[in-house]
Amino acid sequence: MPQRRNPLRHGRDQFRFEHEAGTAAALFAERGYAATTLQAIADAAGVHVQTIYQAFGTKVGVLAETAAVLVAGPDEDASTPPPERAWVRELFAEPNPARQLALYAAHMRTVSERYLGLLDIMRVTAAVDPEVSAFLAAAEQGRYDGPRHITPQLAANGALKPGLTAERAADIMYALTTYDVYRSLMIDRGWTGSETEQFVSEILVAALLPMPSRT
Repeated sequence: MPQRRNPLRHGRDQFRFEHEAGTAAALFAERGYAATTLQAIADAAGVHVQTIYQAFGTKVGVLAETAAVLVAGPDEDASTPPPERAWVRELFAEPNPARQLALYAAHMRTVSERYLGLLDIMRVTAAVDPEVSAFLAAAEQGRYDGPRHITPQLAANGALKPGLTAERAADIMYALTTYDVYRSLMIDRGWTGSETEQFVSEILVAALLPMPSRT
């Protein structure tokens, strides 16, 4: 997810970003993006519409902040750069490659559970709104950045399959952890989150790491 540094984010008494983003997410889900005005968001959040303009500038700005909050989760400030987030630090500190992949599968599961509803709205809107389309493309590039930073460490540690480059491994990891994999299993097929997470973890290990030698 692209990072945005908003100077008002540190003035929590002036504007509570998570509250406004949560309000916007609920309205987008209820009314759709096009039908949700900044005035409606301000009214539902209990603030003046000018506060919304000052904080986000445009409705796409509200959408971007809403997406950032949902991706970051309730325990992480959305303005924290990804390398500094707790789950990333845990993943890079983990010495076991299979466990690293399991941690990433777990992260993508929890993000999917929070984010899929908004993602659906953005995909529908992107077909007719160039600004939303551009933001969605940038957000998807941000999703690729996760694997792109993880697989070089796996390669440097000699953990990848023989002949598998870090770049190709990142492409595979990106494809196998798309939000639609989680949607297909958890929503369409009724798998539990833990079942889905375990499956994705096992698929990642099988695709990226060498098979254990048999003795």
